[in-house]
Amino acid sequence: MPQPKDLDPYADARSFYGSELRRLREAAGMSQTELGDRVFCSGTYIGLFEMAERRPQEDMSRAFDELLGSGKHLQRLCRLARKSKVAGYFADAAELEKRTRSIE
Repeated sequence: MPQPKDLDPYADARSFYGSELRRLREAAGMSQTELGDRVFCSGTYIGLFEMAERRPQEDMSRAFDELLGSGKHLQRLCRLARKSKVAGYFADAAELEKRTRSIE
């Protein structure tokens, strides 16, 4: 299994969410795949949240909190990490746009 990407949890809200999810998952003794299996997604998908590559989702955060026994910790962080300067329907596209190299 590859080593997790070093992430500065204080770089932004999404990075903090990802580092907290990783911390809680590891404290529960679960791999990304094990957590993914329990919340009906892939371990790769869990990794995208932990690496701050994907915006957290409220329903997934609720499932993580329930499974990991973290109260509403991740749900609160999710609301913070989902704040954006653009309209909600465009926020995911705006995040992807930052990483684009070309448009075809």
